[in-house]
Amino acid sequence: MNDRPRRTFTGTGTGAGSGTAGRAGPARRPAGAPVRLGLLAATFVAMLALTMLGPMMTITGADLTGAGNWQRQAGYVAITVLTMVALRPLHDWRRLLTVPLPIALALGWCLLSIAWSIAPGVGFRRLLLTAMVIWSVFAAVRWLGYERTVNLTRWVLLVSLVLSYIVVFAYPELGIHQADEVYDKKLIGDWRGIFMHKNTAGAICAFAVLMFAFDRGRMPRWLQVGAVALAVGFLVMTTSRTSLGVCAGAAVLGALFTFYHARYRLFLIGAIIVALLVGSIYINIYNAPFSSVLDDRSAFTGRTLIWDALIRYTIDNPLGSGFGSFWNIGSASPIFQYARGWVITVTEGHNGFLDLASTIGIPGLILVLALVVVWPLVRLLGSEAASGQRGAMLLAVMVFCIAHNGTESSLMDRDTILQVMLMLTIALIWSVTRAPLRRAPARPAFAPDTPRKPRTFGVEQA
Repeated sequence: MNDRPRRTFTGTGTGAGSGTAGRAGPARRPAGAPVRLGLLAATFVAMLALTMLGPMMTITGADLTGAGNWQRQAGYVAITVLTMVALRPLHDWRRLLTVPLPIALALGWCLLSIAWSIAPGVGFRRLLLTAMVIWSVFAAVRWLGYERTVNLTRWVLLVSLVLSYIVVFAYPELGIHQADEVYDKKLIGDWRGIFMHKNTAGAICAFAVLMFAFDRGRMPRWLQVGAVALAVGFLVMTTSRTSLGVCAGAAVLGALFTFYHARYRLFLIGAIIVALLVGSIYINIYNAPFSSVLDDRSAFTGRTLIWDALIRYTIDNPLGSGFGSFWNIGSASPIFQYARGWVITVTEGHNGFLDLASTIGIPGLILVLALVVVWPLVRLLGSEAASGQRGAMLLAVMVFCIAHNGTESSLMDRDTILQVMLMLTIALIWSVTRAPLRRAPARPAFAPDTPRKPRTFGVEQA
């Protein structure tokens, strides 16, 4: 028996197969055919970076017609291929089967909708990009494990935040929206840092707040407080109202979740269902206030005019226009028949649920909500392994991603940062709640919550 200590990717321990009861360590790897964790981690970080900087590559005339951006597409193809190389599927092809069945079914309906798409070529390319990103996220989480994935994500968020501060103060003409941006004068003075738009910067800051606020583990308190303070400060300066409000609400729910126990799951799930039913009945019976909001052109900064067009189109076409086949497809876009004025110049519906209904139809929207929203929440609420600070962080991030779709569109939308973070959270929930009974791998001080161990200066005896 070899008693020499072995190092793992994020710290010390006895290898990738270790874990504790309810702890989601990396998946077991057959002897002699290890997954290349270093390469997998690098591709995961590259994907997060490309996701954050992607909007700079998509605001082009070609993308507005559905042609896309070849550099961005090539980047994701390269990331997907390198992820496959890291998994070494020739040793075990089952390593490629990382996406859980509910998410695969949601993608399956999106693929089916291509059959009646008004722009099948554009829709299929966008679905392929969506599927590649989702698969890459689940593959990374499956083999890196919960601790390593969260650790890497936190570092990426922190680095992007620090770089954004540097750009704001050193190059304000780049880091702050300027007066020459004629497309929206209201943005003047809003911080955006290294990102294309203040709303993207606001979402990144919100994720940093939620991921550093919960599940501290052995992270130094000064680092946690400092990261949260930096993120909150930048978030306020973006004046991104959606991110500000939703982040605050998600943080409160996360804090409340720390008092939650899985034995209350039936009561809580039942209460949520009853609340949704009562709300739906109320809206249908007393719909005058909600109808008046849609008629108010100043409500939600004009978004209601866009929503009105989407609702009317969905009523006329209950199966939708096909995945990814409503916005940015050139003159074939239905928006030209259902709206006029400035509305025909927008590139999204500013509501993820209405955008989905208008593309994959009402049945598709219901299916996606059941598989992408309800299923992960049920697993999270019903799992003992996802209790406490760990569950609080997962719940807070997921609530933020879903609620953010009330005024912005990201649900099942390719590589938008909200979509990627939603899939990352679902993958983490899946990893935590499906973990077998194993010993927990040791981690560095920056990783999430696990029981404290004596310091061994980076080496632990096997």
